[in-house]
Amino acid sequence: MSDVDGRLESVDEIVERYLRKSSPRQRMRYVVLGWVFVAFAIIGMVVPGWPTVSWAVPAAYLFSISDEKYFRWSLTNKFFGPALFEYYATGKTVPKHAKIWIIVTMTVMTGISIWITTIAGDPGYGQVFIAIVWVIGIWWLTCKVKSRQEILPLTPE
Repeated sequence: MSDVDGRLESVDEIVERYLRKSSPRQRMRYVVLGWVFVAFAIIGMVVPGWPTVSWAVPAAYLFSISDEKYFRWSLTNKFFGPALFEYYATGKTVPKHAKIWIIVTMTVMTGISIWITTIAGDPGYGQVFIAIVWVIGIWWLTCKVKSRQEILPLTPE
């Protein structure tokens, strides 16, 4: 049962809230694409710097609109299940500290990309395009993706 802040407490509650049905043709497409994202998430478990949960979230979404068994698996597997469970249980929110690091990483990588594009001799179109995509990404993350304050467990001293 959900507690007062609207948090979902079980996989069954999450599945009940987020599972959607799709046509058989769409279902197959979504399942295949979901497993492609899972493969990328698995790569992220062994390749330093390659994200894991960032690939697992779209996989879980695709499974949520195509196959209950795979959606449940994505929420309960031991590798990225806890992060996905927390994401869905809290209403598809991202911890505030994670958002900050995402923005920092996007900004640094955008700067590096603009610098490399400039060195490569681009007359300015590539740099402008990169900057526009950065602005859209920052806007989306700050305005469209909900944040949550991470509550750390108390540890005995």
